Amino acid sequence: MKTRHVAGAVLILLLSACGSGGADEPPAPGPSVHADFNGDGYGDLVVSDTTATVNGKYAAGYAAVLRGSAQGPRLKGRQVVTQDGLGLGKAGEGGGFGSSSSSLSADLDGDGRADFVTQAGRRTIFVVWGSGKGLSGAARLTGSAPLTGDVDGDGHADLVLSGSAGSHDNAVRVLLGPFDRKGVPNSTVSVDLTPSDPAHYDAVPAALGDVTGDGKDDLLVSWGILVDESPVAEATYLYRGAAGGKLSKGPRLTDERGEDFYGSSLRTADIDKDGYADVVAGLACEMRGDPMPPEGGSRLDVLYGGPSVRSRRFTAETAGLPVQGPFSFCSFGGRPAVGDVDGDGYADVVFSAEVEKGTKQELLVLRGSAEGLTLKGAQALPGDSAVLLDTDRDRAAELVVEDQGEIRVLRGGPDGVDTSPMLTIKATDLDLGPEVTVPGRGLRPIG
Repeated sequence: MKTRHVAGAVLILLLSACGSGGADEPPAPGPSVHADFNGDGYGDLVVSDTTATVNGKYAAGYAAVLRGSAQGPRLKGRQVVTQDGLGLGKAGEGGGFGSSSSSLSADLDGDGRADFVTQAGRRTIFVVWGSGKGLSGAARLTGSAPLTGDVDGDGHADLVLSGSAGSHDNAVRVLLGPFDRKGVPNSTVSVDLTPSDPAHYDAVPAALGDVTGDGKDDLLVSWGILVDESPVAEATYLYRGAAGGKLSKGPRLTDERGEDFYGSSLRTADIDKDGYADVVAGLACEMRGDPMPPEGGSRLDVLYGGPSVRSRRFTAETAGLPVQGPFSFCSFGGRPAVGDVDGDGYADVVFSAEVEKGTKQELLVLRGSAEGLTLKGAQALPGDSAVLLDTDRDRAAELVVEDQGEIRVLRGGPDGVDTSPMLTIKATDLDLGPEVTVPGRGLRPIG
């Protein structure tokens, strides 16, 4: 890809060289790798800090890309991206560019390289394009809370955005790929998600995944209420993917007991490798004015995709957990992430829980299998949150752990997670340059 210029300014802020590769030729055909921005077959790690001061603007934020390699992510050749460096409008205070909860990667323009999608402020989305030299050039869209997947099954990544200009509440736009470099999609479809249940008046698009196994990603929508302007999920509806992106309302999801299946965080992955995406729901706490454990206690739930209803629940009382409780109030099942940590083709799940004794935050890693998520081979490691990403091209995802503002990259493999870090990252290791005058204290990995 060629670097776009606006008013003579390079759109991307490079604070150091971008490593090898000067020619900007498309990569050879083959399966795409998650977060591979330069098309070399290695996943690239993005770390961000939305609390950082950039060009004098507090909490403007930045994202730093560490290229993957046979040895994992490298500090050498890192690339730092800020909103100011994109040439599409200056960041304001509190913009929070690079938020880990509103950032992702997908090949939106269909060139075989991943593109970086992130939010700044309340209603601005930036797409920073992948290229042979790394991230280069950008487009600005209106919306919030981006999700990516292939909702129409045509092989091109699509983008689902909430909060678009001129839209009414509970509406989303489905932007169908491929996109051009100005950020214009092939076509756009608006979908009204207004709940039909009078007990719920808030609808939040939560995840995309092919739960029905028809080759089209389905949209999972959390229905609930607003408490202090924050959504509280109480149910989940599935909107089926369809040709032309015209999502159709499907079933209300229930577990084996016939009870509503929902969570404050939803993730999708094929845990049992049966061709259907499974839904992982973390529900550590509910915010109903004051934080409180959900009815039935803090938990991690799995609802398996496919024609039959099958589910499993993990709680602090589940026998065989890799770390013993008691666990702190409102902590078990927090911040779930999915990926294949042992390279066996079954998706694994990592989530957080705080051990009450000593208030030590732990990450629990549970393995996928033909029977579903299992405690066999489960591990517990210190850390606040984590993402799973294969940066060394061995098919086993690394566990990228955030622990009190420090990032540790732990190698995955057939035996699980190696607890000896292959790389440790602090903000001071990133050589952020003169624009970032206060690094901040919120370094996070993006998965």
